[in-house]
Amino acid sequence: MRRDYIESMKAAGFGEFLTACESLKNCKYVIAESKITALLKSIADNKQLYALFGRVLYGFNYNVTFSECVNNGTFSLPNEPKKAIALVFRILLDIDGEKMSLKNFLEAYFYSVSINESYARFCLEVISPFESYCRALFAHAEKIAPIDDASERPGDDGADKKRDMLKNDALNCISTLVEIAESVITGVIDRAEFTACLNGLSRAVESDDYENIISAFLGVKYAVAYFFKSAKTVLDIYKKLEFDIKHLAD
Repeated sequence: MRRDYIESMKAAGFGEFLTACESLKNCKYVIAESKITALLKSIADNKQLYALFGRVLYGFNYNVTFSECVNNGTFSLPNEPKKAIALVFRILLDIDGEKMSLKNFLEAYFYSVSINESYARFCLEVISPFESYCRALFAHAEKIAPIDDASERPGDDGADKKRDMLKNDALNCISTLVEIAESVITGVIDRAEFTACLNGLSRAVESDDYENIISAFLGVKYAVAYFFKSAKTVLDIYKKLEFDIKHLAD
């Protein structure tokens, strides 16, 4: 039964992700970071999978959720599967991006007699549930924030005007962020990377492509945090853009 289920998930295009999860759970600590990188790559390389994670992450408050999961030196996942998926994904991103040390994380919350035993606890208590929740997510992917196709709804001039306003405002925000990036980000490659994220979101908004709007916005979200951190002017524009995207994707 388990074999059949795994094969069906692989047939649906999630095989590399499932294999990467298994590799991460079964490896030793010394190569864990490379396995985390491979796992995240399996998500980034799969458009459908990336969009699913984008939907789960939308509106997720990482810092608050992380704090809620820490209690007296122990760490436990949220009971809500989608919140648990989002939290583990962000933790893995922070480890891969060197914002969080895997060794320090293990020693702080999964301390044991050896680093390999600490890592084994981490895999059992965090990665295994994450994989199980993701399997369920894949199996019910069509129920997660379904695409709202305007062509299949009765005409509603008020709703159409509101949507047009949101689109125009979102495109203006994107255009402003592009201008700021061109004048502030000095590195040619960094500037091109950030602009490419914004241009991808702009195309998705213009074409009413729900899945690409969510996945492209996720890329912009992390790019803004990486390149501008707490710059108030950029954050104010980002908040407006976030509002527009959220309501466009409803």
